[in-house]
Amino acid sequence: MPGVGGTLRFVDTVTTDRVGGLAVRRTGTGEPVLALHGSGGGLHSLAPLAARLADFEVWRFARRGYPPSPNGFGRKSFGAEVRDVRTLLETVRAVTESDVHLVGVGYGATLALHTALAEPAGIRSLALLEPPVLLAGPPLEDVLARYRALVAAGEHRAAEELLAREVTRVPEPQLAALSTLGGPDLHADPARAAGLAEGWTHDLEALASDEDDVARWAALRPGLPVLLAQGADSAEPLPAGMDALAAVLPHARRVVWEGRSHLAAASAPGVVAGSLREFWLS
Repeated sequence: MPGVGGTLRFVDTVTTDRVGGLAVRRTGTGEPVLALHGSGGGLHSLAPLAARLADFEVWRFARRGYPPSPNGFGRKSFGAEVRDVRTLLETVRAVTESDVHLVGVGYGATLALHTALAEPAGIRSLALLEPPVLLAGPPLEDVLARYRALVAAGEHRAAEELLAREVTRVPEPQLAALSTLGGPDLHADPARAAGLAEGWTHDLEALASDEDDVARWAALRPGLPVLLAQGADSAEPLPAGMDALAAVLPHARRVVWEGRSHLAAASAPGVVAGSLREFWLS
């Protein structure tokens, strides 16, 4: 859809074979950015951040398993999802004729790490917003099994609380607030609840099949600019994971947002956009 004066400001959802059947949105003009949303997200989740980066061409998509993108996974692995990211990266490069800034939030940041390690071609920089690098491996198999059982029983509230306690690690004093943070919408829209549960289930599958070996990320392409960004109020083990990443990536730039948590991209998109812009333009 052309914007005022013929400038391309927004391309509504497109689903084509060229982007692997994935639902994609593109906003802004400038250097290209590919943004990877976290667990429980979708096309909507990084829209506030993209809106504050109008001086960049931000491509964001619903990862496979999150509507309106298709499923297409058996048991998901990061290797399978890296192929989707590579498809998008090559599409962005073909359209913009430029290498791409890769940004990931939460699970999406871990996916960005896997992509940059396995398939680094065309990645101009790597911005990582709190990848859960220490939340991986066999211990999550039990969480996955309990989550599946709760979802199958229609116990979506209990399933959300399980994720909050054992995956996203919401502090206990904040758990009581979960009933007012989007829960009613899920119960009013069973299709949306089922879609989010499917996405979460696949993300847990990939995390449970992954490793918590942070040292492997030291093998990222030499000279690749990396930003490590986090909220000062995020719960463990996220801060410990960021410290471990900083130790193996000593040349990475690090940003800590005071008074912010793991949800900074949603709660303070202007702050996050400012840090990203400074990183890309420096």
